[in-house]
Amino acid sequence: MPNNTDDRSYRDLARLLEHLIRNLPSPEPGQVVGFTVMTGAVPDGPQVFGFAEDTGEIDYELTEGRDEIFVTLDVPSDLRTAPYVDIQAQQIRIMLDDQVIEVTMPVPIDVRHCYYQVRHGVMDVQCRKR
Repeated sequence: MPNNTDDRSYRDLARLLEHLIRNLPSPEPGQVVGFTVMTGAVPDGPQVFGFAEDTGEIDYELTEGRDEIFVTLDVPSDLRTAPYVDIQAQQIRIMLDDQVIEVTMPVPIDVRHCYYQVRHGVMDVQCRKR
């Protein structure tokens, strides 16, 4: 995909936001937990599929872009073990201690080009569509 001026602008904006948030004076801890800036043009905008029902389970957000699917959730601070994500072609399983969150993907994903990270209490899973 050729470089798009808008894509570069979004990347610059993301770097600027990251720099500003890192250098905020912090009178109270926890003002900014995390944020995500997604770059790339999406014809109709990202499609948010919604949150898990309020059943005492951990809420997650699934967002589908043109080439990727993003799953975002808050990670509880009282975990005994590190969170882990098992990524399959049609589903991801997020393990948080004894709790397992199964997220069915709306389209097949390329397992080799998926990753996840946990930063500041927020887990981001990024999966490339097949």
